[in-house]
Amino acid sequence: MARTKNFDREEKLIAAMELFWHKGYADTSIADLVDHLGINRFSLYNAYVDKETLYHECLDYYLTQISFPSLTELGKGDAGLEAIKAYLQRFALLQRDQQCGCFMQNAILERAHSDDEVLNTGTMLYTELDTALGQALKNAKQDGIIGNNVNTEQMSRFLVLQMQGIRVLGKARQYNFIDDAMVVLIAMLDTFITQ
Repeated sequence: MARTKNFDREEKLIAAMELFWHKGYADTSIADLVDHLGINRFSLYNAYVDKETLYHECLDYYLTQISFPSLTELGKGDAGLEAIKAYLQRFALLQRDQQCGCFMQNAILERAHSDDEVLNTGTMLYTELDTALGQALKNAKQDGIIGNNVNTEQMSRFLVLQMQGIRVLGKARQYNFIDDAMVVLIAMLDTFITQ
């Protein structure tokens, strides 16, 4: 007779994600996972195969359930410069609530040099972010909000770069730096307005 698992797999996945997010991959042991998830080793391995597979599944969950949904406003067909500015301001404020930083950024810094799956997952996030910002900038250009001299591809990548700096400063709890830099970043975006 086959054994049935008596736990919510997604609930345990979220708990594992939070643990990896706070401790990192290397500092999270199987014993930590067993203790934090409240399941035994057999159930852990039966449900998730091994620590690395669980970690990758946590990163995928983070991407699809947290990161990508946050881009919804930017993905709207009429999103433009104002949507970008609102998104960046929300993003900057979010850093006060996520003192462990970005799970994906943490994973890339810890494991991208040795784990191609982490590198590929991170690339998916940055590509999606670049695409959403780029499309909103193209919309703004098409609507005549920003000038034709603005290279939307370079600008979207510049904004992705700025966001990564904001994440690092948020993790370091340098909120005054973020607040001051955001004033400059928003003012810089406003200089591209032609109307």
